[in-house]
Amino acid sequence: MDEAPSTKKTAIVTGGSGGIGSGICRRLAKDGFNVVVHYHSDSEGAAGLVESLCEVGGRAVAVQADVTDQQQMSKLFEEAESRFGPVDVVVANAGISIGGPVADCSLDDFQKLISVNLLGAFLTIREAARRVRDGGRIIFISSQLAERPRPGMGVYSATKAAIDAMLVSMSHELGPRGLTVNSVRPGATVPGVFDESGEDRQEVFRQLSVFKRLGTPDDVAGVVSFLASHDADWITGQHIRADGGMSN
Repeated sequence: MDEAPSTKKTAIVTGGSGGIGSGICRRLAKDGFNVVVHYHSDSEGAAGLVESLCEVGGRAVAVQADVTDQQQMSKLFEEAESRFGPVDVVVANAGISIGGPVADCSLDDFQKLISVNLLGAFLTIREAARRVRDGGRIIFISSQLAERPRPGMGVYSATKAAIDAMLVSMSHELGPRGLTVNSVRPGATVPGVFDESGEDRQEVFRQLSVFKRLGTPDDVAGVVSFLASHDADWITGQHIRADGGMSN
């Protein structure tokens, strides 16, 4: 039997079982949101996260979907609405990272980055624009590399910058509905995709931060929490750095 819709607000987090994604899910659950933990292949991680959220009194559900498939993304939102009612916040966090010089980037790697980071994010925020109720929030997890591309990250940076540009237009389009549309630009964060970098590269980014450390999922989740709150009613079309001063 289906659960009765909750009177609490509801958030969808794509890539919710990953490092940054799970941190965001935990923070939004702590803030009182029903949380829809989206995952692509990490069913075990998503199920474990949902269990841990429910153990501390939260309401959460894991839903599988391919962010590059528009029908599956539509069903993701339908499942969220079926479980918890109208969606209030969507965090487009799912993404992949493939590095290397542009000259050496294979067409296969280029298409993977475009498919997940650009098409996947587009399908997520487009569905959010159609379904999130008035006064809601659309938040994209971008990267400091969208603003400050570095050697070996050209294609990845381009995918993040493209969505950041799209969000500015959307902020004007959705403003009359009271919807805010923003992105968060994390710096090097662990755990997360930056885990795949070697220790030497991680040390470089530690030294770039004014705090001489790497970011954590909680650092990013705190900014998402703020943007999802009423305190951020007057903030839209913005790209918020959450990088410990790495891009200063």
